[in-house]
Amino acid sequence: GIYARDSWQINRKLTFNYGIRYEYYPAPRRDHWAGERYDPNTDRVYRGGYDVGKGQIAPRLGIAYRLNEKTVIRVGGGISIDPNSFRYLRDDYPATISTQYSGASSFQSAGTLRTGIPAVVGPDLSLDNFPLPLAVGTTTFPQVYHRGYVETWNLTVQRDVGHGFNVQAGYVGTRGVRQTVNQNINASGPGGGNTGRALYPKFGRISNITLHNPFNTTVYDGLQSQLTRRVGASQLGVSYTYSKSISWGDDTDSGLTWNWVPMLYRNRAVAGFDRTHNLQFYGNYELPFGRKQAMANQGIAAAVLGGWQVNWILSRMSGTPFTVGTSGSSVNTQANTQTADQVKSEVAILGGHGVGQSYFDPLAFKAVTEVRFGTSGRNILRGPGVFSLDASLFRNFKLTERFGFQVRMEMFGVTNTPAFGNPGATVSNASFNADGSVRTLNGYTEITSATGERQIRFAAKFTF
Repeated sequence: GIYARDSWQINRKLTFNYGIRYEYYPAPRRDHWAGERYDPNTDRVYRGGYDVGKGQIAPRLGIAYRLNEKTVIRVGGGISIDPNSFRYLRDDYPATISTQYSGASSFQSAGTLRTGIPAVVGPDLSLDNFPLPLAVGTTTFPQVYHRGYVETWNLTVQRDVGHGFNVQAGYVGTRGVRQTVNQNINASGPGGGNTGRALYPKFGRISNITLHNPFNTTVYDGLQSQLTRRVGASQLGVSYTYSKSISWGDDTDSGLTWNWVPMLYRNRAVAGFDRTHNLQFYGNYELPFGRKQAMANQGIAAAVLGGWQVNWILSRMSGTPFTVGTSGSSVNTQANTQTADQVKSEVAILGGHGVGQSYFDPLAFKAVTEVRFGTSGRNILRGPGVFSLDASLFRNFKLTERFGFQVRMEMFGVTNTPAFGNPGATVSNASFNADGSVRTLNGYTEITSATGERQIRFAAKFTF
């Protein structure tokens, strides 16, 4: 990659920052040949043959305008190239040979201990292409790889409101164009089973073929605000973000919930990492003890108590989304996730924690027993929020002109407040009475995990 940038101060109120970057990612190679590529049109693996284009150009622009002595308006935008490194080639055939065996039915074994695991037979690597065994899955990339990129823009207003307070608020937008996902291109629809897989009619293939595919556009929009105050060596700050993230998979390079082509549109939903509200209160405070301070400023008290500082960060965030699922036996599909039927228009959040306590209404969903996908979508409910407080107490000592020493105590989870995990969300795990009431939850709607326990550690550090 190469880049150029410049800053142009048009006058004392207006400044432009602008730049452009060019990046080129060559086609992947192994030590002795180009990377492998599975072609679903021929059911063969080819050595190399990736078209990665001639690189991409990413411009950026920033404008700062000083409205008056206390107010600054900033606006900016830019593009960043997806730096995908083709790391999923680690799973390509024949670098990895993942063979999948199964019996004639779920009641029959695929073999015996006497006969052992069938011998692994690799391809003839002197050939430019070779067949992929029917029981072997692989990971691959499109022959023409249209690398994705991220568009980002923002508009922020910052103002000095006096008495050491500085406030800023702004809109931030991001679009992930062609976000990569792991798409299983050998999926089947409802009732299809293995014989309904996309590649079965032509080749008889029943193994998974994962295409690392530049897919669709992700969306992020957020209101970001911050209030800070600095007094001497101390600083206080609070930030709040109200935002929403929409994606096709729960994370970058994640798999899809539905891989069957007619259902691809259902993958678009709130991202699994989305948190609607995010409040952070942080600070660094020099304790008012010691020489030149308001208290304990003389004698032994000044020597012992002086110079100590405390810092902290308090977090309060919304919970993350989750999907309500159920057994996929009746739908009889491959490479898809079955979701439950939502039978109530509104799902009550009961807020229970622990075994036998429902976090959400267990009667709002039911298992699917027909040959079809459930009616509920991906990430439609949200788990419990998070409260945490981390802090540290430390002091720096100057031993000589060159050497320094620091002692500190750090505490994570000061209040020992549990951060509860999301509840179990597989409705088919529960059992119900004839009248529809719950007999046993068996994990469904129950929260049985938590983190956030208090941890304390002590440290010392020499600097020179």
